[in-house]
Amino acid sequence: MTLRQMIPSTQSLFAFEAAARTLNFTDAGRALNVTQPAISKSIAALESYIGCHLFVRSKTGLSLTREGELLNSAIRLSFPALENALKQISRAKHVGPMVQLSLSTAFVTHWLMPQLEELKGAFPDMSLGFSLDIGEMRGPVAPADLGLRHELEVNPNEFSIPFAPEWILAVASPEYIDRHGTLDAPKTGSQHALVKLDQPRISWNHFLEQTGQAIPEGLPELRVPDYSIVLQQALNGKGVALGFASAIGYLVSNGLLRPALPVSWQTGFSYTLTSPEPPIIDSSVDQISNWIKDQSRTQLKQMESLVSISRARAF
Repeated sequence: MTLRQMIPSTQSLFAFEAAARTLNFTDAGRALNVTQPAISKSIAALESYIGCHLFVRSKTGLSLTREGELLNSAIRLSFPALENALKQISRAKHVGPMVQLSLSTAFVTHWLMPQLEELKGAFPDMSLGFSLDIGEMRGPVAPADLGLRHELEVNPNEFSIPFAPEWILAVASPEYIDRHGTLDAPKTGSQHALVKLDQPRISWNHFLEQTGQAIPEGLPELRVPDYSIVLQQALNGKGVALGFASAIGYLVSNGLLRPALPVSWQTGFSYTLTSPEPPIIDSSVDQISNWIKDQSRTQLKQMESLVSISRARAF
């Protein structure tokens, strides 16, 4: 089934994006130069067509449902990619090198996109293309030029170099920690909540066992299917999440997320930058790879002062 068969109209996606961004149908209508009833009608048609609610409507305003969060996460990635493609087409008179990247939505959303202007400043003539997946990236990197892979997922015929350890921290937003305290020192009368991935490779129980930590049992949980949404919920102050340093380096080093436990865990494995073959020295792929390594190295160095590290093999 094609995308066109799965939605009532392309306009409904624009209406949803505006409503999800503003959490207000009137403001969404103003952004699209249509009326509030038109936005409401488009959203209702979209919800009816796909068979689920995308918004919770209450007296205090709008909020996204779990399904709405998932769709919004996809749109936050796809719309900028479309805009970028159109900009590239409009600048077609000047053709520079193109590097195709195979990355997870979490890495793109929470690590690469916040630093995109800096990357463009370093390589103004370079164009980027993306092959994305909502889970941890697996399988061959080709036809992409460069990908992010766990070292256990690198194919034997591919070339890879480590760029970040598999390093896991419990993290939450500064506002959340100011309100509730940390997991090991909760504020009186506060109750923590855990944000969890539906099918994690490394669970909260595994993390707590490896770090020797104990937290109260039966804490409320928010389970989501996409790691990008896990981090977004932590940023939104909804609870404490497990943060993989490779994806949260920018967020922690810039104070957008803070450790919620004083101990972290390095599993002994690494995340790698992987290509189908060794990049040519001074090639565009090599330049992008080095830029990612340098940015990550600086951020990880800043994080080392924030938590102690437990080191034990995960498997």
